[in-house]
Amino acid sequence: MPRIQVDDKQLSQATRDLMILPGLFSRARRSALKSVGYMVQQTLRNHVEYGGAGWPALHPLTRMFKHKYGAKGRWIKRSFHEGPLFWLGKFARYRVEDQGDTVKVHFGKSKKGQKGTFNKELVGIVDRAERGETIRVTPKMRRFLAATRRRRPKSQEPGGTYFPLKKTTKTLKTPARPIFSPVWRKVRPTIMPLFEKKFNGALDRYLLGTKKT
Repeated sequence: MPRIQVDDKQLSQATRDLMILPGLFSRARRSALKSVGYMVQQTLRNHVEYGGAGWPALHPLTRMFKHKYGAKGRWIKRSFHEGPLFWLGKFARYRVEDQGDTVKVHFGKSKKGQKGTFNKELVGIVDRAERGETIRVTPKMRRFLAATRRRRPKSQEPGGTYFPLKKTTKTLKTPARPIFSPVWRKVRPTIMPLFEKKFNGALDRYLLGTKKT
């Protein structure tokens, strides 16, 4: 699971000195980490919802059908036009660990205002998406795909409007769609400057008793 820790060497000496102090300084550190976590979470969500970085397009079959209710679910007829894994974006989450020096970012189902909770099923989906996947064709799957041919219209296009499998086809391959590595390359240069800015801003608010603007 991706973890983001504050690299003290990339911070100014003044900020490093303040970070080790108790009380308001620990509170400011947590506040800054939350800002970092939120920034990475939003970048992660945008990456997924805007179709990744050069991800292969969805197969026509995937655009026609959608799998519901997890790994043991069922396939339903549902036409949709979003990019690959678009639905996953809204589940991006972050969590600042109890010790207050690490923030984790992944996918989960916690509600707004709750501590970020990561979901095992979603984490598994992300892992498979990043690696790509080879699925063995079962007799049931072969019958299902053969049944995608409809009576109307009379003119049907194999591989376009219906999806029969050749007898020689034993597996189906899903291409890899990298998620975390391209996001990390994008956010890495901005993490420490953002942390330092938010840390000092939080200190100013706490010490001066001003509200966050």
